[in-house]
Amino acid sequence: MDTQRPGRQEANVAGHPKPPESAARQSARKAAKTLKLITKLLAKAGNTPFPAEAQAFQEHAERLMVRYGIEQAVVDAEAGKEGRPQESMVEHRMEFAGQYRVGQARGFSAIAVAMRTVSVLQATTSSKKLLYLIGAESDVQQILRLFASLRLQMETAMTTWWLGYAFKDYLSTHERTLERRQFQLGFLSTVAARIEQIYSAEVDSATPGSGLVLIDRRERAEQHARTLHPDVRRARGHLLATGSRSAHLAGSSAGSLATVNGQVDASSRRSLS
Repeated sequence: MDTQRPGRQEANVAGHPKPPESAARQSARKAAKTLKLITKLLAKAGNTPFPAEAQAFQEHAERLMVRYGIEQAVVDAEAGKEGRPQESMVEHRMEFAGQYRVGQARGFSAIAVAMRTVSVLQATTSSKKLLYLIGAESDVQQILRLFASLRLQMETAMTTWWLGYAFKDYLSTHERTLERRQFQLGFLSTVAARIEQIYSAEVDSATPGSGLVLIDRRERAEQHARTLHPDVRRARGHLLATGSRSAHLAGSSAGSLATVNGQVDASSRRSLS
């Protein structure tokens, strides 16, 4: 009795075995599996009630997010070498309003730069800070997902810290704003530094030439930015009024425990005064 599956039997009779996968297709399949694992880790990190366990899931997810970005860059570079279309370059504009807009724009910009493959531009209006993320579509989407999660986590962490902050009753309205802004800067700068460290480690252990691939991908993003905004000039850095070292350290501590997922309980946030 012939137990061969019909599909396999037909292939053998026809004498046309399945062709081997190309290196580009193998890389694409591996990147897809990595993204699926990231999604699972983020779900676990958001659902566990144990902080140490959540942090372990979060750190693993962050590392895989970086690894996924590197794999996507390699796949895209190989497509270009083979004459196939490369990933589309896109632009996304973010707006920051309110009393913390300057600090938030600076902090989130640092995180985007740490991701290495996008161009980041800023603009200022009378009431808003604008952040432009320009790069490959998958890179920009991953950064936006990260931003959405971190923004909620930062607000929740800052509310918890501020409720227990012993010196707030002795501060003026302006000083209170500076303290909370410093907390946010501490939070965001810590996340940016961690991502930068992860990127360096992953590039060192990745396939030789991955660093150059990332540089090329960033250059494509920069070129697209120049095409979209030919008259834009890089702004000089300016001094920013700061809060206390205590507020910065509190934000940095919260940032070190940030979980990269979108399942933060927004109901735990209260208004600040």
